[in-house]
Amino acid sequence: MSDIIPPKPASRPDKVSFWQHVQLFRKDLFASQPERLYKAWMAEFKLPFFRSYFVNQPELVKKILNEDPDNFPKSDIIRGALHSLLGESVFVTNGEKWKQQRRIIDPAFEGGRLRDVFPSMLEAGHAAVQSMMPLANGQPLEIEEQSSKLAADVIFRTLFSIPITDDDAKGVFENFRDYQRTQPLMNLASFFKLPDWMHLFQRASTKKTSAKIRALLKKLTDDRALKLMRARPPMILRLKS
Repeated sequence: MSDIIPPKPASRPDKVSFWQHVQLFRKDLFASQPERLYKAWMAEFKLPFFRSYFVNQPELVKKILNEDPDNFPKSDIIRGALHSLLGESVFVTNGEKWKQQRRIIDPAFEGGRLRDVFPSMLEAGHAAVQSMMPLANGQPLEIEEQSSKLAADVIFRTLFSIPITDDDAKGVFENFRDYQRTQPLMNLASFFKLPDWMHLFQRASTKKTSAKIRALLKKLTDDRALKLMRARPPMILRLKS
């Protein structure tokens, strides 16, 4: 591999205690990893209750994410962290349920349809650059927040035809940030392989934020569906005499 490593958070020491690793993982997934993992094509990382693998090889990443999903199911950690927000959606499901959900949404990712939304993506990129220029002012800028905002802006422009500055879109983004703070990626139910029903015991603030996000997304989806229906030309039925 090349000695050039892209910018990333400072890595932790090679050896830390189990509980130190848990605390680091909850705070920042990337900063919780030792330096050696970033220099390997693939590396195994063991903890008392589970093992994980760090993959850098592009061909293997493609195999895991695209070519062989049955042998590389989504982690219980991801499912546990997003359960109250996403339920049994395509982002957390595996197996036949995931395949059925993918067949439903696949037409939206066809080549021609993607080309149609490129202008919206470009607009989001220009808007992000313009918004960051006065914020930087020669000082260090928290890029994670800005990149998250850009990703959300792309989603809202392509799915709902509204920018992130729209009140509803802004509400979803801000509530999702609150959700991340109250429901960290690493949670006990996932980390210790506890029963699935343990995911139901979440903080009241997490459930409240999830409900707000789902309500806002439902409103955006309903509004968008109504606009599309109104934009369609009326159907004229010809009956045989």
